[in-house]
Amino acid sequence: MVAVGFSICISSQPALASKSQTGRLVVQGRPHLQQDVLQLWIDGSKVANIGPGQRYDESIPAEHHVLAVNYTPRTRHQPTSMRLAVRPGETYAFTAIGESDQG
Repeated sequence: MVAVGFSICISSQPALASKSQTGRLVVQGRPHLQQDVLQLWIDGSKVANIGPGQRYDESIPAEHHVLAVNYTPRTRHQPTSMRLAVRPGETYAFTAIGESDQG
């Protein structure tokens, strides 16, 4: 069984959006998980299905959020969630990884 996790890189690069009250969220799917689709949820709402090697790259309001990911089919992976405090102008880049990547 493979557990889904996050690796994180926080950058002080300006967000793509020009609004001063947003940050930027980038979530990258791993290319070697070729049969699975990563579901990305923000604050309980599904915002994206990310295929192998694809990514989600959007502005996000500067506030506290709960991010969750789950690979489908769900029977093969456990969902993972984390809290994220987004600050204006910050970029938050994540790569979803499997348990075998953490070795």
